[in-house]
Amino acid sequence: MRRSKTFKFGCFMLLSIFLVIMSACSSEESSSTDKKAKEDKNDKNLIVALTGEANSLDPHNTTDTASKQIYSVVAETLVSLNENGELEPLLAKSWEKSEDGKTWTFQLQEGVEFTDGTPFNAEAVKINFERVTNEENKLARYPLLGPYLDSITINGDYEVVFHLNSPVGPFLNILAFPSGNNIISPKTIEEGIEAIKTKPIGTGPYKIKHWSPGSDTIFEANPNYWGGTPPLEQITFKVVPENASRVLMLETGEADLIADVPPTDIERLNNSGDTKVKSIEINRTLYVGINNSVAPFDKAEVRQALNYAIDRGALTNDLYEGRVKKSTAIVSSKDEMYSDAGSYPYDVEKAKELLKQAGVKEGTKVRIVAAGNAVRDHKAGQFVQTSLQLLGFDVEFQVLELNDYLKTLDDPSKYDLFLRGGIANTNDAYDVLRDSFYSTSKFNYARYSNPNIDKAIEEGAIEPNVENRKKIYEEAFKEIKEDAPWIFLYEDTVHIGMRKNVEDLIVPPTHLWNYTKVHK
Repeated sequence: MRRSKTFKFGCFMLLSIFLVIMSACSSEESSSTDKKAKEDKNDKNLIVALTGEANSLDPHNTTDTASKQIYSVVAETLVSLNENGELEPLLAKSWEKSEDGKTWTFQLQEGVEFTDGTPFNAEAVKINFERVTNEENKLARYPLLGPYLDSITINGDYEVVFHLNSPVGPFLNILAFPSGNNIISPKTIEEGIEAIKTKPIGTGPYKIKHWSPGSDTIFEANPNYWGGTPPLEQITFKVVPENASRVLMLETGEADLIADVPPTDIERLNNSGDTKVKSIEINRTLYVGINNSVAPFDKAEVRQALNYAIDRGALTNDLYEGRVKKSTAIVSSKDEMYSDAGSYPYDVEKAKELLKQAGVKEGTKVRIVAAGNAVRDHKAGQFVQTSLQLLGFDVEFQVLELNDYLKTLDDPSKYDLFLRGGIANTNDAYDVLRDSFYSTSKFNYARYSNPNIDKAIEEGAIEPNVENRKKIYEEAFKEIKEDAPWIFLYEDTVHIGMRKNVEDLIVPPTHLWNYTKVHK
């Protein structure tokens, strides 16, 4: 009897041990399965930390880069620019130009749908461009094509014809510019301005799942994308203005991509086993715009003095560690229309002499405003502040939230100077000239007016010969340099931080990131 109890107890213990071992194995297998599922999910999700948030998602009525970055993920253009700045077909598969350059006929991709199920066709293209080029709508991107477009006609579902009142030299480049030329669903346009501003519907690889100012922007894959299944299931944009916070997020894996890596962190991130930095020269120039409508900056010699006061060698080589180069024109050397207009030498005595001749008193107050989201530009603005203080000005440098900054620029009585980046989003000097220097442009925040430059902008726009256009712009660049409506600073290079496993982010010279092929 005693042996029987002992035997039973022993069997019970063996069974218990077996069950514990099996449970542990099962737990390990379950844990391994959960871990793999989590890794697979992480491989399909991309988190991007940017410096600023969008002002609006209406692609026909915005000019800020943050907004363009968002709606470019969901809405596409007829043609696009690759990472070398070359034109490629997108929603238009081919095109022809008439001999006089005034008629452009596009053959469209077939079988494409907007993410609301509305078919993409010639009628949709017509509706979009009639909206943005209707002057009565008062949309920000009207000036790009509005003055040159007579009408749009369609032939069937997949042929659309643009009838221009004159040739437009950079016509295809303009169509490749996402701001003003993204095609959104006609159904959204019917719903009105608020629907377009908050949730534009496009044909792109991703669609907006969530967007509201002050919070994360979340995109989800478009399973019916005409270009094939997107490699990611979700992309999340986070607004993180602080440089150190973005870098830390990248290093800890909280973010997969970050904008504007500070130069001081580039080497460390490149030497890490988990991160890397992609440095790209883009066609953006940084400048301080000068309000030409207020004294004493209404005098060319005063504006020239400000330019002589800036030590661009110290700015580019010391402050930015040689990772940028001084500006020699209003556009960068990456621009198709670039020509060297020269750069102001550093000459403080010359600057003081010009100010004396203009009767500018020491201690004159100057207010420089800057956009809060343009984080990497702020130290250049502070450098200009210090330089002008050494010249005798009493300078305030004020950083404003983007919306407040843009509202301030609408009122010339509220600023003297403004820090801003000029980027040729068409990869052609046309849009920088038209936006920033045409006397009646809404975005001519320097309040600059020169009939010769207006004429050059008009002639350059309609000149079909590339070399002739370059000559027109070459003379314009030189005259603008002499008029000095800007303090010309440097040509920009961007530094994009990413985890080592992130591949195939396309960044054209226009700096609008293309996520179509991004994968982990």
